[in-house]
Amino acid sequence: MYHKQLGIFAREPRAGEVKTRLAEALSPASACELYRAFLRDLFSRLRKLSKLNMAVFYAGGPPEQLRALAPKHASMVEQADGTLGDRLAQSFCFLLDRGKPAVIIGSDSPDIPVQYIKRAFVKLKHKDVVLGPAADGGYYLIGMRAPDARVFENVRWSERTAFTDTLVAVERAKLSLATLPMWYDVDDEASLHILKSMVHARKLAGRDRLRAIESALEKIGD
Repeated sequence: MYHKQLGIFAREPRAGEVKTRLAEALSPASACELYRAFLRDLFSRLRKLSKLNMAVFYAGGPPEQLRALAPKHASMVEQADGTLGDRLAQSFCFLLDRGKPAVIIGSDSPDIPVQYIKRAFVKLKHKDVVLGPAADGGYYLIGMRAPDARVFENVRWSERTAFTDTLVAVERAKLSLATLPMWYDVDDEASLHILKSMVHARKLAGRDRLRAIESALEKIGD
């Protein structure tokens, strides 16, 4: 029996359509190969979570490669139209229709600590909303106990104020909130350097290695 609902926002990996900011420093093909490695390592790590129902909310066309990379039990659900807020709201309606707490993460943080996801579900036992702030001003994780579109109102997406705007929305809706430690998304050259350091550190430590990303970085000239 599944007690938790986890959604992952992802795009079908196609060159020129994913990681476009990274493609400026690499190339469309290399950026796509790296994103494919993100997905492979992320899904591999998420398999460690138990009693969890998983849904991949996809964009960018038929999820042929995503279906092959994701765990076999994961549902494939096309993202709704509209802003990121619209898509998140609709995705939570899908997940929370099953009556269990839900968490949604993106695919831009392939090394997100699995413990943070577990902690999010624990916090949702007592709080309405949980947020994982990202270093770029957005957030890498959001969880809810019940669908509430007000959380996504008046949020300036893709700007450094997205997390702050969401806090204002949560407060305005009079919902209780919990937060997680800050983490980072990998979407530009600066954050790629952080990921490279983390990959190297994991390799030296000999545990929790991101092997697909290691291989992709070697191919594109780490």
